[in-house]
Amino acid sequence: MAANPADAVAGLRVHDTRELDAIRAEDLKRRFRGSSLPESRRWHLESLADDGQLTRVTIGRMPFRVGRLQGLELMLPADSVSKTHAEIYTDAAGLRVRDFGSTNGTYLNGELVDDASIREGDVLHFANFEFRVAASIVELPAPPGEQEPPTTVSLGRRRLSRRFEPKTRELKELLEDGAVTVVFQPIVVLPGGAPAAYEALGRGTHPDLPQSPLDLFKIAESIGAEAELSRLFRRKAIELVSQRTDLPTLFLNTHPGELSQPGLLESLETLRRLAPQQDLALEIHESVLTGASALAELRRLLSESNISLAYDDFGAGQARLLELAEAPPHYLKFDRRFVTDIDKPENAKRCRLLTSLVGVARDLLVKTIAEGVETSEEAEVCRNIGFTYGQGYYFGRPAPVDRI
Repeated sequence: MAANPADAVAGLRVHDTRELDAIRAEDLKRRFRGSSLPESRRWHLESLADDGQLTRVTIGRMPFRVGRLQGLELMLPADSVSKTHAEIYTDAAGLRVRDFGSTNGTYLNGELVDDASIREGDVLHFANFEFRVAASIVELPAPPGEQEPPTTVSLGRRRLSRRFEPKTRELKELLEDGAVTVVFQPIVVLPGGAPAAYEALGRGTHPDLPQSPLDLFKIAESIGAEAELSRLFRRKAIELVSQRTDLPTLFLNTHPGELSQPGLLESLETLRRLAPQQDLALEIHESVLTGASALAELRRLLSESNISLAYDDFGAGQARLLELAEAPPHYLKFDRRFVTDIDKPENAKRCRLLTSLVGVARDLLVKTIAEGVETSEEAEVCRNIGFTYGQGYYFGRPAPVDRI
């Protein structure tokens, strides 16, 4: 029986579809080795516009980058999407998606992911934009040099299916039920190592959500509930220590968004009434230091409730020396990047810089805390530099309240 001339591939004639598929697969491996599409499929992202119209975006050369910046392969012009949000790429096993530390997260079938494999039929969310992964068979692909160059595709608002909303329903349940707990990490005196304070660190307990506060805050930010989650963590911390009379200062965290929203001071006044005798310190991230006058006013208002002020992760962004001088906090927590491997000879310049900054804080009567101390060598250098306190796994890991 003569073969169909249309079934000739790579100069051969074949007589059944299985043989044809095998030849096509080998041909694709040969012609696309090291290219972006190692299989006989072309991948797409499908989505629905608000009017119900289906849009299909072809995933071209890898990596296929997604974000709100112009020039990316897929541009999603919305504030909920990070500038460079994520990318789709290939490895030996197939297609994968990788998040770039985006503000509102990348979700695969409703689960928050950092890096994960994806298959046909999967549902991806970049923040609140939803896409289904689809594939089409490539009959006779062009050689790599003849592929069309990648182009930017810009999409407006996409429709979300309720089934795959990124765990927002569960997050609302967590907030309503108070499904969180708190662990406490010691902050110790240098030298000596006696506990001088504890930092309250929130954890989730909802069965369908991650425990990590970073992951929970990503979900909360997608629905504007980050301040509510932050307040819940603080309230749980106070509830857990309210019957203790032997604890030193308790450090409580804030979300950066809280300083631009009403309700922070009222929430702290409520905590003070629940634990009138407990020494409290409020940590605010260096990134939200907006001006010396505003910080001085915040410190004054906190003092009215007998709550100290701490600047967290100092040096992680722009070290705000002017604000430090004009509106000094009670505590200054140096970011762990200052401390990691501070004992190594190649970090001598960093050690000298840290010594100078700690000296400036000491002159301003600010107590200093070295974060992220994990070795005895790092602890010894921090003691020699003159830090008031140290914090990190070397001194103690976070633990439940009944173990501190």
